[in-house]
Parts: sequence; C-alpha cells; structure tokens
Amino acid sequence: MEAYQLVFGLSADPIHVGHVEMVTQSTLALDRRGYRIAEILLVPVYRRNPTGISKERIPETYGHRLAMCTLAATEIAERLGPHVGLVRASQVEGELARERSAPNYTAETLAVLKARLDPQIGLIFLISGELVSGPDPQFGRWYRPDEILRHAALAICPRPGFVANDGFIAHLVERGAQVILLDEVSTPEISASTIRDMLRAGSTPGDLACQGLLTPAVAAYLKTYKVYGTAGDSLEL
Repeated sequence: MEAYQLVFGLSADPIHVGHVEMVTQSTLALDRRGYRIAEILLVPVYRRNPTGISKERIPETYGHRLAMCTLAATEIAERLGPHVGLVRASQVEGELARERSAPNYTAETLAVLKARLDPQIGLIFLISGELVSGPDPQFGRWYRPDEILRHAALAICPRPGFVANDGFIAHLVERGAQVILLDEVSTPEISASTIRDMLRAGSTPGDLACQGLLTPAVAAYLKTYKVYGTAGDSLEL
C-alpha cells in the first residue's frame, strides 16, 4: 500500500477544535478508504496571498501560530493513535516567505514538500469544502491550481453551510486531478475570527475551551501569551 503525507494549510489564527476535528476525522476517513497516512503536516501560512481575505498583521503572529499548531499536532496524534505515524507543524511557508518577502502560494509550498519527500510517498492536500463551493469556487482562483493538482491528490472535507460545486469538481477530474470527497466527515462549524472577537471582547481562553471551541493546550497558550489581547499584541516568538 502506498503511503501518503497529508498536508493541511491554515492561518491558525488561532487553530481551534474545528481544525483538529477536520484533520482527525479526515485522516480516519482516508484510512478507511485505503490511504495510509504516514505523516500529517499542519502548515500555518506566514503571509497570505491576495486571493484570500486581507490579514495585515498575520506575519507578526507567525511564531505564536506555529507554536499553537505544534500543540494541536500533539492533540491530533493522541486522537489518531496507530492510524498515523507522525503529526507535526511545518514552518515551510515561513521559510519561503522570508526568503523573498513574498506571499505564500500553495503550489510553491507543495512543490517544495514534494521535492523533500521520498519518491515512494504521495501527497494529499486537505481543504475545506467551502473552497470548492458556490458559482465561482475560490480554489479555481488560487495561484496555479493545476500545479497544486499535479503535486498532490485533493481531499475535500465538507463544511457546514457550504455545498460543493459538483460541476467544478468534475472539471478538475477531467483535467487529471485526483479528488477524494470525504462526504461522510462531519466537523463542528467554528470560526477563528469569532474566537478572536470573543477574546478581545473579554472572554477568557478557558471559557472558550469549556465551550468546545479551543483545545485545553491552545487555551493555556493563549492565556499565557495574550496573543489577541492588548498586552500581547506586540509579542513575537
């Protein structure tokens, strides 16, 4: 059986229970379909590209977001147990962006990750269903989507409230993409922007952990560093 590296790119601003569930449940679904996941990479973006929502301050929090991804990786590994070999956070997008002060593009990230892999290991790129939904799916407007599909199979995890554009997905397949629809996966609808707003409005990280929005480890990290509070706005790891 061929082994795969599963790559999940995200802002991690902050990483939350929805992300952890998405990666965990998607890995289990892939395992049931015969895809042996040898390694999972959580890849926080360093600098967003223009296609996404503008986040001017995102590079300033990169150290914190990478650290939170490392905590989440430990949580995911514990949940998956023997179903995966290794789960870790990768700073590849920080390396790429810092080298040239340019935005991160997934096509370039996957090309680098593919070049670093054993030729016997395949790549699977995990995305949320929102990126292939609507009349003009976001994925189609990404930088060189055909290169993304050349480097990796595309695993699509449903997101509540977003209906996949079947015609768009069929078009990707016609162009040679390997698309894996994980329709059986169900994850909680949690918004990182809502979490940030709640923290800035006075909710404590512990409150959000009790509500099932943050893992205890990430909540403890946010309590320590106050990443989204005035006392922690300037912190950089």
